[in-house]
Amino acid sequence: MNGFSLRDYQQSDLENILTIFNGTVQAINKKDYTQQQIEQWIQPEPDYVKWHRNLSSSYARVALNRMEVIGFGNITDTGELDYLYVDKKWIGYGIGKMIATDLMDHAFKAGVKEITVYSSITAKPFFESLGFELVQQKVRYRNGVMLMNYLMVCRKDNK
Repeated sequence: MNGFSLRDYQQSDLENILTIFNGTVQAINKKDYTQQQIEQWIQPEPDYVKWHRNLSSSYARVALNRMEVIGFGNITDTGELDYLYVDKKWIGYGIGKMIATDLMDHAFKAGVKEITVYSSITAKPFFESLGFELVQQKVRYRNGVMLMNYLMVCRKDNK
């Protein structure tokens, strides 16, 4: 696939991962979320220890274009697809699908019966294209700002 590859997450990827996370949320999700909501979502001063703990305690993968980190994702042992972000410059090249497929295949091979994801409004059609079905619309508040997402599930037989 045109020089794109996947490898396991390494702590040295954190800076790039957080740049992708914040940049993608600000550029891509702004069509579905207000500036106030995006400000609650991004992490201008991230907790690097917490991010590393989360990524290193799950199956976490990084997408590369040659040596450049262009996306990342992770899934827990219980089948929760936690993060899946692609650099805004690389959306539309199949990177998200490549990462998601790898994460899902890993979880199903490990014996997970279903995979769950809390999807943004923006990513919902992407997850539907992978066989995820809507379970519930979720609303929560962070610092008094409403944030909405969707609990979605994919069973091994829908993939």
